[in-house]
Amino acid sequence: MVGAAETYLPAFGLALGMSAVLAGLIASIPVLVGGVLQLVAPRAIARQRSLRSWVAWCTALQALALVPLIVLALLHMRSTPILFASVSIYWAAGNCAAAGWMPWMARVVPARLRGRFFGRRQGLVQAMTFVSLIGAGTALHAAEDRVLDVYALMFAIGLIARLFSTLSIARQGRGVDPTPRRRTRLRSLPLKLRGTPRGSLLGYLVAMGAAAAVSGPYITPYLLVQEGLSYGQFCAFTATIFSVKVIMLPIIGRLIPRIGLRRVLTVSAIAIVPIPFLWLASDAFAWFIFLQVYAGIAWAGFDLGMLMALFEADDDSERISLQVMFSALQAIGNASASLVGGMVLASFGQDHHAYLAVFVVSAIARFAATAMLVRNLPRLLMRLPGVVLVRAWTIVAYAIGNRPRGDAR
Repeated sequence: MVGAAETYLPAFGLALGMSAVLAGLIASIPVLVGGVLQLVAPRAIARQRSLRSWVAWCTALQALALVPLIVLALLHMRSTPILFASVSIYWAAGNCAAAGWMPWMARVVPARLRGRFFGRRQGLVQAMTFVSLIGAGTALHAAEDRVLDVYALMFAIGLIARLFSTLSIARQGRGVDPTPRRRTRLRSLPLKLRGTPRGSLLGYLVAMGAAAAVSGPYITPYLLVQEGLSYGQFCAFTATIFSVKVIMLPIIGRLIPRIGLRRVLTVSAIAIVPIPFLWLASDAFAWFIFLQVYAGIAWAGFDLGMLMALFEADDDSERISLQVMFSALQAIGNASASLVGGMVLASFGQDHHAYLAVFVVSAIARFAATAMLVRNLPRLLMRLPGVVLVRAWTIVAYAIGNRPRGDAR
């Protein structure tokens, strides 16, 4: 679903004839609306008997949210309200599903196994996303004047895939999926998290997501419109980061229990900061691919660390409310940041210099977010080359040491 449908939503907006700014906002404004709508999840889940059935119903709704997009593509009709409303429901249903899925999986997967298990799981997810993304990109590249018909097929594949996952969720074993007996109110969480290491960690995750959203939603129009990449090149560019994550996520999953979640996030945070500046170095396609390889390594640690951080709660009731609160704050931060990026882009005329200004603002914001997580950041930056070399060697040595050994004979 993600590779065939979700990843291409901004590109679909461009194919319908939307401006670069409006197409970029498809990746953020619906996320904000979905984040607000999912605030009802804790109260709604408390009235359910089963987390499993709640997740299944939410994922079914998420699949059906793709139906209007199929209609728009088949009719070759540009309707901004329908597009934004459908994508908003898509994100709201997904966030509501996550609110029930997190406590359910916390019961299924013991804490001591989560790093390794979810590292492998997320690697598999990235691999399947890679396959569907490559297939969709290849079809778009070959479509030429029938691009919108291909989009209709892509969204149909995403719908079928999500319905299949819904059936798989509904068939999972019972016994560990009853809803919590009590409900943690959302307004109680800020006071509980204030001044704690967990609170500062979650604050960093929200801030870094917002900093990345200053430029992230506009990468697609930058590549397709400003740099003139073909659909085939855009597919290869997007697929690169997924393929890198397939390799890195299981490795990072094994490293988290050894070196700690905060260290993994610290290294990832520092590595993420300069990515927007790297866009200024060259406009060669080979450089874009190299940049994706680097970004894939950096963001793999961040993404898995964020997932692990959301599992840390006192009980399932708090875990539900924590997931909802985090999703809402993340949606608000990302949407606000994307509007900042859109205003910068529009004020500079949406030319090459405008995109460079957006990248610079995003890099500055990422540095400010990293300062929330990393104490004595200037001193650490002086030691950064040594830290990177040591961590890189640790990853390589650990990967080699855990490789299956052949027969000594």
